[in-house]
Amino acid sequence: MRFVLLAGAAFFATSLVAAQEIGWLDLTDTHPRDRIRVPHSFGGSLCGGGAGFTSNIEIIITLVSLDKVSYSLGEEVTYEVKIQNSGKETVEIPWTPHSGDLEPADASKSYTYLHATISLDFTEPDSNRSFSVYANSYGSSELPGSTRKLLPGEWICVRARQKVETYEEWWGSKIKDSSPLKVRVSAGLMLNKVTYSPAEKSDSAMEGYVCIPVNTKVGAPLDVVLWPATSK
Repeated sequence: MRFVLLAGAAFFATSLVAAQEIGWLDLTDTHPRDRIRVPHSFGGSLCGGGAGFTSNIEIIITLVSLDKVSYSLGEEVTYEVKIQNSGKETVEIPWTPHSGDLEPADASKSYTYLHATISLDFTEPDSNRSFSVYANSYGSSELPGSTRKLLPGEWICVRARQKVETYEEWWGSKIKDSSPLKVRVSAGLMLNKVTYSPAEKSDSAMEGYVCIPVNTKVGAPLDVVLWPATSK
């Protein structure tokens, strides 16, 4: 009996250690260090569901906070997101906003990196129409410290800042007619492995994307209102 109790206590203690926050990622820098060599051709695979779709990666992404409860189109929104590994496999997360830091000095060298897109999704409840703004992070095993590994139960928090922008005419009209328009806001995550392939001519370089499937559970949304863009 004592052995069983000790084993249970050890398991409980291990669970507490694993279920913890391991860091903050700040993506609020509005002037990240971008790459010098930008490809002009892209290709890759998209993640999708349906028959045969499987993923060993499971995460819970929750929009923790917004800096306000009311925004005009074109206004900046600062938000915080929690990303927790809810599965059994380790998840590698890109950990820098500076894609230029991953670019090798040798222009003839190909390289591979991880790319994460954290979306802030605005949804109009009645129509279920939505638009999103995006923050990006990058990382590579070739650059120490540019990725973080989430063990099962661990989580990170991400702070990002983007402009509330949409180019769909429907949204502009809907927001103007409602003034303000009530929407629900949640967060999303996409992961890709990207390979840059150089070419003799710089404008012939290409980049290939391979989607990393993620089973995502989205936390409860937050309610905000949207106003038309203010005249300058």
